[in-house]
Amino acid sequence: MFTKSISVALVSASLALVPVQRVQAGNDAAAILGGLIVGGIIVNEVTKSNQRKRAAEQQRLQQQRAHSNANTSARNAQRAQNRQVQTALNYFGYNVGTVDGSIGRNTRNGIARFQGDMGFTADGRMDDYERDFLINSQQRAEVSANVAPYNSILASQGRYGLLRTFRNEQLGIATTVAAPAPAPVPVPAPAPAPAKAVPAPATLPAFNFAESKRSISAVCNEINVLTAANGGITSAARVTDAEFTLNEQFCLARTHALAESAAIVATIPDLTEPQVEAQCKGLTQAVAPQLTALDVVSPGAVINATSIFMQDSGQPMDRLISGGKVCLGVGYRTDDAEMALASAVLLSAGGELGYAEIVSHQMREGFGTKRATPQQASKWMSLAMDAMSGGGAMVLGQSQDRMAVLQVASTLAGQTTSALPVFPVPSGN
Repeated sequence: MFTKSISVALVSASLALVPVQRVQAGNDAAAILGGLIVGGIIVNEVTKSNQRKRAAEQQRLQQQRAHSNANTSARNAQRAQNRQVQTALNYFGYNVGTVDGSIGRNTRNGIARFQGDMGFTADGRMDDYERDFLINSQQRAEVSANVAPYNSILASQGRYGLLRTFRNEQLGIATTVAAPAPAPVPVPAPAPAPAKAVPAPATLPAFNFAESKRSISAVCNEINVLTAANGGITSAARVTDAEFTLNEQFCLARTHALAESAAIVATIPDLTEPQVEAQCKGLTQAVAPQLTALDVVSPGAVINATSIFMQDSGQPMDRLISGGKVCLGVGYRTDDAEMALASAVLLSAGGELGYAEIVSHQMREGFGTKRATPQQASKWMSLAMDAMSGGGAMVLGQSQDRMAVLQVASTLAGQTTSALPVFPVPSGN
């Protein structure tokens, strides 16, 4: 009985051990399977991460190559544009040397000379408007060299004359050339001599001539022709004829005024050209009382009186100044010397003393005044020069080079007009 009980117990124990071993084996298998799954996920993620890195690197390299290609294309386009500018500058006589597409000192100097002659800001850096005008002018000159009236301008003034003509046309100044000589008229056969008549008593002719005003436009056209014949604007080191040099600077300032006026008018909406001119005629009439004694009163007195008038008008000062700039250009475009003079005085009284140069030029030549007054003109020029040397805003293309030319020419003109006559004194013997 005891032996049987032991046997039963051993069998039971052996049966009890079997599930435990199976459970343990099952747990080990699950652990191994779980490890394989987790490990597979990790390996898979590492693989995917490496793939993503490689893809990102390839994308980065592609972007770098695309960016590099874009930069190369942009540089090539810029150099091509620069070569066009250099070619056009050389074509019109602004010698900048080799056409290599690189903008260096020579090219910038040529650009500055071109800008100064055309009435742009002479900073040696072209904006899109100036660049298009230069390149288009070269193309236009090449196709119109044999077309009237440009063939006559090319023959008499050269390519530089064509460039100035294109600029003047852009500013609304009509192109004028000398009329061709008329063809000879055939001489008819002599008619039989008529019977002699008793001669009438000789009398002197008596005609009533209308008083004609000098035209600023006509004077500047003549000056531009002479400037082109001389090879360009007179520099400070080459001043010999003070009167011509000052007129040359006057016409250059006039070109700047025309350009400045046109730029402002382009920003005014819904205002026609006749309406602008009508308003500018009103400015002339309003400022006229301040100009009655311009030829005898000091510049300071005129500026003070005009400044008070402007302040009493109730208009904002910046609006009055913009209007003065518009009307200065309109005065030159319509050849209205009084309008231009009134506008220049108004601008000077508004604190833009650089415009006193315009007042000086017109008073020296008698444009818009009762008579030419060189002495008063020199005072207005001194006012403009002092303002520039004192750090005032430069206007009308005023640069250090222009100021130097004005200084030399004004000094020479003053010496010419103020010199006392010297006559030989008889000895009395």
